[in-house]
Amino acid sequence: MRRELIVFLPLLAGSQGGCVVPEEDEAAAVFDRSRLHAIDLLVEKSDLSSLETDLDARVPCTVLYDGVMIRGAGIRQKGNTLVELSEKPSFSVKFDEFADTKLYGLNKILLNSSKQDPSFLREQLGADMYTRAGLPTARVAHAQLRLNGEDRGIYVVVESIDKDFLRLHFGEGNEEGNLYEGPCCGDFVEAGSEIELKDEDEGRSRDDLEALAEVVVETPDEVLELMLDQHLDLDGFITSYALEAALGHWDGYAYRANNYYLYHDPGSGRFVFIPHGMDRVLEEADFDPESELAALLPRRVRAIEALDAQFDEAFTRVVTEVWDEAAMAETIAQASAVVGSALAGAKADDDLAGFNAEVEALEETLALRRSLLEPSLRCGDGQLGGLETCDDGNEAEGDGCSARCRVEP
Repeated sequence: MRRELIVFLPLLAGSQGGCVVPEEDEAAAVFDRSRLHAIDLLVEKSDLSSLETDLDARVPCTVLYDGVMIRGAGIRQKGNTLVELSEKPSFSVKFDEFADTKLYGLNKILLNSSKQDPSFLREQLGADMYTRAGLPTARVAHAQLRLNGEDRGIYVVVESIDKDFLRLHFGEGNEEGNLYEGPCCGDFVEAGSEIELKDEDEGRSRDDLEALAEVVVETPDEVLELMLDQHLDLDGFITSYALEAALGHWDGYAYRANNYYLYHDPGSGRFVFIPHGMDRVLEEADFDPESELAALLPRRVRAIEALDAQFDEAFTRVVTEVWDEAAMAETIAQASAVVGSALAGAKADDDLAGFNAEVEALEETLALRRSLLEPSLRCGDGQLGGLETCDDGNEAEGDGCSARCRVEP
C-alpha cells in the first residue's frame, strides 16, 4: 500500500543553507532513473503571486532534492503561457540565482508537468534515441514534487541546455560558444532577431548564425554540401532530421521549426543542432516522414541528390539500428515501477492513473510505428506497405508515383 505524504516543512525551515555536494557524486545523481526523485520547493507566500503571474522574473525559493538542501535558488514558470498554481505549471529552477550554489554541479533544471504527455515517457524515449544515435541531448528523469508542503504530482526532470550541458558534451573550455534557442515557430534562416542568443548582453555577435543562414538561403545546389559542412555538423543534422522523421516529431525543427537549440562549438567552429521539447513524439503511429517540411534546411537537403541519399542512409540506420525495442521496453518497465512508487496525494494519484491508462497505448503505438516504418525502407520494390501510398516497382518521378512511393499530387 502506498504511504501518505509526510510534510517536511519544519525541517526545511530549520535547516542550514548551502549544502556542500561531494565532487565524486556529480550530476548523474540528479537524473538517476532507478528512483522517483523527491523534490520539495519552498516559496514565501508573498512571492507566490509573482510566481503565478510573471513568466520572466524568478522568485527566491529553497529546494530540497533527494534530501540535498539548496538555498538561494530562483524559480519561475516555464513556457509561454501562465498556469495557475492550483493547476500544474511547469517550472524552471536556477540554483545559483540568488546565491553561489549548485546542485551536483548543475546551476539549473527544468521541471515539466507533462500535461501534454500523460505517459511521462515521450521525452525520455526521444532522448534515448538521440543518445543511441550519438547526438547530444538532455538527460531525463522522474520526480514527485511538493510546493510548500503540498503534493503537486509527478514531474519530468529535464537537464537544462546551458553551459554545464555544453561543457559535458563539447569538453572543458568549449562551453563558451554562442547558444541560440529557436522560438515557436521560427526557422533560424528567417526569424532573425527572434532567435534568442543566450548571454547576448555580454556583447556577443550574431555573425556566426547570420553566416549559416546565408549559406542555407543563397548557396547554389552544386556547392551547398561543401559550404554547409564548413558551418554546420551536417552529418549530425541529417541524423537529427532522420530521428524526427522516425519518431514522428512533428513539433521539432524539420516539420514545425520549433523546439531546437543551435550551438556554435568553439572546438570545431561549426554549429550543432540540439533537440528539446520532445513530449509530443510518437503521438501518431502513422505520421508520414514525407510530411511537409516547415524549415528550409531540410528542404534543401532533400532537393540535392547526394544529400538526399545521406538522409536515406541515416533514416535506415535510425530505423534498423537506433530503434531498439528491447531498450524501449526496459525504459517503460523501469518508469512504471518508479512512477508507481509515488507517495499518495491528490495530484500524484491523478497522474498515476493517467500514466497507467496511457502506457499500454504508448506501447501499442511503438509497435505499430516500427511496423509501418520498416516497409518504407524498401520503396520501389513493387510491394505496397507501411506508410507508402503507392509502389509501382520503380523510383522514377513523373509517372504518378514518386520516388518516395507517395502518390504524386
